[in-house]
Amino acid sequence: MLGLRERIALGAVASAAIVAVVVLALVPPGLRQRETAHVRDALLTEARLISRLVAPPLAAGVSEPELDRLVDEAARDGRARVTIIAPDGRVMADSAVSGRELLTLENHRGRPEVRDALSSPPGSSVRHSTTLGDDLLYTAVPVRSEGRLVGVARVAVATAGIDEQVQDLRGTVALALVAALAIAVALAVGLSASLSRALREVMDTARQFAAGNLAARSRVARGDEIGELAGLLNRSADQLQQRITEIARDRARTDAILSSMEDGVLAVDHRGMVVLANDTLRRILALRDPEGRHYVEVMREREVGELLVDVLQRGERRSSEVEIRRLRRVYSLSGAPFPGAEGMPHGAVLTFHDMTERRRVDHVRRDFVANASHELRTPLTSIRGFVEALEDGALQDAVVAERFLGKIRTHADRMAALVQDLLELSRLESGERPPAWQDVLPSEVAEDVVASLSGSASARGITLLREDRGAPAVASDPDRLRGILENLVDNAVKYTPRGGRVEVVTSPGPDGGARIEVRDDGPGIASEHLPRIFERFYRVDKARSREMGGTGLGLSIVKHLAEGMGASVSVESELGRGTRFTVNVPRNGRTG
Repeated sequence: MLGLRERIALGAVASAAIVAVVVLALVPPGLRQRETAHVRDALLTEARLISRLVAPPLAAGVSEPELDRLVDEAARDGRARVTIIAPDGRVMADSAVSGRELLTLENHRGRPEVRDALSSPPGSSVRHSTTLGDDLLYTAVPVRSEGRLVGVARVAVATAGIDEQVQDLRGTVALALVAALAIAVALAVGLSASLSRALREVMDTARQFAAGNLAARSRVARGDEIGELAGLLNRSADQLQQRITEIARDRARTDAILSSMEDGVLAVDHRGMVVLANDTLRRILALRDPEGRHYVEVMREREVGELLVDVLQRGERRSSEVEIRRLRRVYSLSGAPFPGAEGMPHGAVLTFHDMTERRRVDHVRRDFVANASHELRTPLTSIRGFVEALEDGALQDAVVAERFLGKIRTHADRMAALVQDLLELSRLESGERPPAWQDVLPSEVAEDVVASLSGSASARGITLLREDRGAPAVASDPDRLRGILENLVDNAVKYTPRGGRVEVVTSPGPDGGARIEVRDDGPGIASEHLPRIFERFYRVDKARSREMGGTGLGLSIVKHLAEGMGASVSVESELGRGTRFTVNVPRNGRTG
C-alpha cells in the first residue's frame, strides 16, 4: 500500500500527466484550425493580387495561351496553384496544367469555391484534387474590370504543408509539456516530503486516540492548516478525556445506586427496546442479557406490557400492582417517561417494588386479629353464659354451681394459655429474649422431655419412645430446644390415636450438627396444609384442636424458637401414615 507521501506525489504527477494528455488532445485541432485560417487568409490575399494582375488582360480579350503563360510566370516563385476560370466555368489558365491538358479539364462552375466567388465572394473549400491527386485548400475571388465580371481567380495549396506545420507545433508543445511535467514531479516530490511527515505524525496521534490512549499529543508546530489540525486534535483529546472522566464517574455513581437498590429498574426506548435493567431486576426475574431486546422477549407479563405501553403513549406517570404467578411474588409497578435521544420520542422507566412480604404481613395481621378475636371471644362468651346462669339461680344448686364454676375455670385457663402463648410469641419476634448459648447434648434434652410427658402419653394410651444414634454436642440454648421438643411431642401425643406410638430420635445432622426427629403413626396431615402448618392459629382440625385445649400457636412458637438459635424445622406427612417433624441444629448456633 502506498504511503501518504507517495500518494501525494503520485496524485500531483497524475494530475500533471492528465493535463498534458488533455492539452495534447485539444491543442492540435485548434492549431490546425488556426493554421488553416492563416493559410486561407494568405491565399485570399494572393488571389486578390492575381485577380488585379489578370483583370486588364481579360478585359482586353487576351488569348488563353497568353493568359496561361502569364499565370505560370506569376505562380513560378510560389507553392500555390493558380487557376483562372471564365464566368461560364471554363478553365482559361492553370499554373499546374498547360497546353492540351488544359482543354481536358472539367468545367469548374460547380466547384464550391467558384460558385461562392460568383455569388457571394470570396469562396473557399478544402477537397481532393483529381488533377493533382492531393487534398487542397482552395480560395477564389471574382475578377472584375470596371465593375464587370470577367472571370474568377483561384489560388490553391496542398494541405500537406499545413499538416507539417501543425505537426511541428505539436512536437514543440509536447516537448514543453514534458518539461513542465518533469518540473511538476520534482516539485511534488519535494513539497510532499515535509507535508507527509507532518500528516503522518498527526495520523499517528489520531490512531493512538482511536486505540484509547487519550494521553498522546501531537508535536507538530506549523503555521498552516496541518498545524491547526494538530492543535485541534490536542484540544479535542483534552476535552474528550475530561468528558470521559466525568461520564465514567457519573456512570459509576449511577451503577452503584442502581445496584444497591432493592427495587428492580427497567428502562426502554420509544420502540420498547430495553436500554437498562439493574442487577436486582435481573436477579428477581432471572433475566439474561436483556439490553437491546424488546421488552416482550424479556418478560412475558401482560400487566407489565400494558403499563409500559400506557406510559409510552401518554407520556405520563402510571402505577399499578401485578402478581407474577410463576414467581409467586406481588410487585408495585411505577412507570414514568424519560427523555429519549435528541430528536427521538421519549422512552419509559419502570420500577418494581416487591410487595409480597408486605401483603403477607398484612394477611397475617388480619388473620391474627381475626383468629385472636375468635379465640378470645369463644371462652369469654362461655364464661359470660355460665356467670349469667349462676346469677339467674344456678348458684343455689350446689352441684350445678360447682359444674359451672369448673367450666368457667377451664375457659379461664384456656384464655390464660392463649395470652401466655401470645406473649411468648411476641417476645420471640421482638428479640426481647436472646438465646443463652451453652454446649448442649440433644439426647439429654430429649430424655428430659420424654420423661416429663410420659405420664400424659400413658394416660392417653400412647407409647412414647426415645432413641439416640450418637447426636453430637452443639452450641445452643437448652431452654429453647426443650420448648421446641415439648411442643412437638405434646402435639404428637394429643393427635395420635389411642394405641399409637410416638418416637423421639436424635442423630448426627448435616455439617457436624445434630438432628432431632419427632415421629408418630397418627392420622397424618394432608399435603395442602403442610405449607401453612407453622402459621399462627392455623389448625388442620379446628374442632379437635379446641377440644384438646390447643391455642393454635404452638407450631408457630416452635418455628420462632428454632430460627432464633440458627436451627431449622420441617415437616413431612402423609394421610394415614403419620407425621415426622425434623429439627436440624447447627454445630455452632452463633453462626447459624
